[in-house]
Amino acid sequence: MRDAPTNDFEPTMTDDEALMWRIGADPWLDPSGSLLAVLDRPVDLDLLRRKVAAGIPSMPRLVERVADTDRPLEGLRWEIDPDFDLTKHVVEVAVPAPGDRRALLDLTTEIHMTPFPAGRPPWRIVLVTGLADGTGALIARLHHSAADGIGGLRMAEVFLTLEPDTAPPPDTDLDATLSEWRASATDHNLPDGAAAIWSALAGPVGLAKSTAAELALIGADPARAQHTAGHALDTARTVIDQLTGDPYLDSTSELWTRRSGGRYFVTAQMPLSGAKVAAKARGGTINDLYVTALADAAIACHAERGTESRSVAMSFVRSTRTDSGAGGNAFVPIKVRAPGAGVTPDERFAALSNAMAPSDASDGEPGLGAISALAALIPTPLLIRLGRDQGARIDVVTSNIRGAPVPIFVSDAHVLGSFPIGPVAGAACNATMMSREDSLDIGIMVDPAAIDDPDRFGNIVQATLDAYTTEAG
Repeated sequence: MRDAPTNDFEPTMTDDEALMWRIGADPWLDPSGSLLAVLDRPVDLDLLRRKVAAGIPSMPRLVERVADTDRPLEGLRWEIDPDFDLTKHVVEVAVPAPGDRRALLDLTTEIHMTPFPAGRPPWRIVLVTGLADGTGALIARLHHSAADGIGGLRMAEVFLTLEPDTAPPPDTDLDATLSEWRASATDHNLPDGAAAIWSALAGPVGLAKSTAAELALIGADPARAQHTAGHALDTARTVIDQLTGDPYLDSTSELWTRRSGGRYFVTAQMPLSGAKVAAKARGGTINDLYVTALADAAIACHAERGTESRSVAMSFVRSTRTDSGAGGNAFVPIKVRAPGAGVTPDERFAALSNAMAPSDASDGEPGLGAISALAALIPTPLLIRLGRDQGARIDVVTSNIRGAPVPIFVSDAHVLGSFPIGPVAGAACNATMMSREDSLDIGIMVDPAAIDDPDRFGNIVQATLDAYTTEAG
């Protein structure tokens, strides 16, 4: 059952959202995420639009766009799109000939790389028709400023169901809902000009309040001054390390050195049950196994080309989300170094498992919010340059999203594969995994300038996963 309509509209763009929007100005760093859902049959476009329309009243973010502003003091903010048109966001496209799997993956890449139209909410859903085998597909794309992977999955509930459903939903008076939201947003706005001043002062005022409180505590406990100064310095150093990187964790690849704005999409799959057995046998988690398999594949790819990989520079995302809501960003990116040639896969697994395990020390690491707050002080061109530089130091970006353990449907079409796409962000590739029923579906977006035979790399990843599955029995 869908949630009741809400007017929970928050115009202020958080530092995290603003960071994602700013770096999105560079196609190389585009933080948008996508999902390719492979279906057992085609889906009716009109029915899908009606289902999405019925879900929008509980998902205000779907009608919010980034507001244009020429006020120097005003930060980025969200606003209800005054000309929102669902037919421009939920569309149908025919797959190019010959309509096979490769054509579908290439179409997915094209849609993933197509910029969002200016002045509209940054998302789209594309139904794919004309597949040669008679199946269907859906490609959903969402800008990272609107939601991270987990939040995006919650937003996908507007078209995903747990049962096949071809019954049209009740008619939704979307215009009335949007009018109500616009009125609510206007009623709660500050007078013209005051909002810009408040936005500019809110950060410093909050900082001043927290500083005053800390000074009061220092007055009561002089020893606190040394602790506070040390903690602040440690936090600043850690945030700067997140932005500038630890040289020890940088890529040592002599093969994957080039970078471009080009993209090439491949996929892989592994049975969830097999992954559980293989991971448990090694005393780790499914994520440990997944990241290790990607490192194994990168090393094997180098070996095939006669190059020894001393290490694999990787990153993974640790979610800090504490709610089940849609929209927003709550995660911290963490870099790790996978041992290269010269160690066994089990030794590599143990090293990565230890490096990725949460610890008391990592609990104190600043999350995306602290990084975004510092990044807000950096001019956008410099921020993009810094982002490109840091991305080029990473071989494989990884993330994973927990999906539904039961069958899921789009209308009456059973989802046979749900392959997520994360931002490459200047790295050699991004691999994002989503669980579905008894499957781990992995979408791998490759920079073909870095990995010049992406199909072969995808095959090596699949062979590596198959080997772990065979071992698990």
